[in-house]
Amino acid sequence: MTRNVPAKQPRAQEELMPKLAPPPPVAPETWRALLVAAAELAALKPWTFAYDSNPVGLVDPATGETRIGHVLGNAGEVFAAVFYRRAGLRWILAMLGELSDPEDLNNADGMDCLKLEFVPKRELWKEDLAVLQAAAFKPAGKGAVWPQFRSATPGWHPWHITQAEADQLFADLPRLTTFYRLFEQHPDLFDDRDATEIPFLPVPMPDRPLTPKDLDWRPLLLPPLTGFEPFQPSGADLEKLRALKREPGLACEFDCTMLPGGSFVEDGRPCFGRFALLVEKRRGLVIGMDVASGALTPGEAAGRTLVKALTMGKSLPEKIFISGSRLQPVLQPLCDELRIQLQPASSLPALEEAVESLGQHMLAAGGPHRL
Repeated sequence: MTRNVPAKQPRAQEELMPKLAPPPPVAPETWRALLVAAAELAALKPWTFAYDSNPVGLVDPATGETRIGHVLGNAGEVFAAVFYRRAGLRWILAMLGELSDPEDLNNADGMDCLKLEFVPKRELWKEDLAVLQAAAFKPAGKGAVWPQFRSATPGWHPWHITQAEADQLFADLPRLTTFYRLFEQHPDLFDDRDATEIPFLPVPMPDRPLTPKDLDWRPLLLPPLTGFEPFQPSGADLEKLRALKREPGLACEFDCTMLPGGSFVEDGRPCFGRFALLVEKRRGLVIGMDVASGALTPGEAAGRTLVKALTMGKSLPEKIFISGSRLQPVLQPLCDELRIQLQPASSLPALEEAVESLGQHMLAAGGPHRL
């Protein structure tokens, strides 16, 4: 999960930063109710007896939407409740099944969730403090006890929650607390269960203490991967590419990936940047480069940036190597149209060296404002 730690910037650099949009409006009465629910979860301290591999399934009683909630904090670092929705269901199920690398920044494409994190007061943004002060909130204890609410959507950094998201959190938080009260009394709940077998709470919740018999255990499969549909360039772009000279024997490596430090502000909020490089395989020369917004799907970004990179290179290679098969369904139609061989590979040494160099340069230059 991306932490919401404000980054200190030199004054001159701050003045050059794009201005961030104000938080979406949330009713004061909603904030007060949400803070009460957060305090009840904090008092239980579920991270002292539960792991992130002890999730619970929630069905929205109004919409029927499925969500998965769990807590973080058993490692003593991040103390939070997270509720995964839509694309986030695939992300959490892949994590539970150990099918995904949490260190891979491209996994931010699946980060679709709402999060309540308990942080030190110094990590709160001024907007967070304004909400807490208006509600006359005072936490119990010291240290990482201040509630901070965030929404994460694919391609974007965590941001302030909307009224609808606050209402969802207010519905989900008490149910999550109820589940972990049950789990504290029955620590063997997950014994002999598969990692992706999820206990679902009843709808509606019973008007009595929850029991293990109330849980509906469901084995969940990974939802289909989205955002990697075949790319279709515009007619004008396709004509420009067809007009490029063809270089027999030229082999290149290509990828479009997120990089640490490669974020920027768009529409008033921070988003990830998708960086694309087209590198000549033999000499390691970068012959084309582009940056796309994280708001684009990974497939759309890869298609657009490959068009730009090929145009910059002013020639068509005979073969393009890509990392694994992730982008193959996206780029295959375009490469077929241009008579370029598209070759998945287990490693791209020339491109990886260029990406590492670019990533180090951007980190040295300083990250985006207030992330």
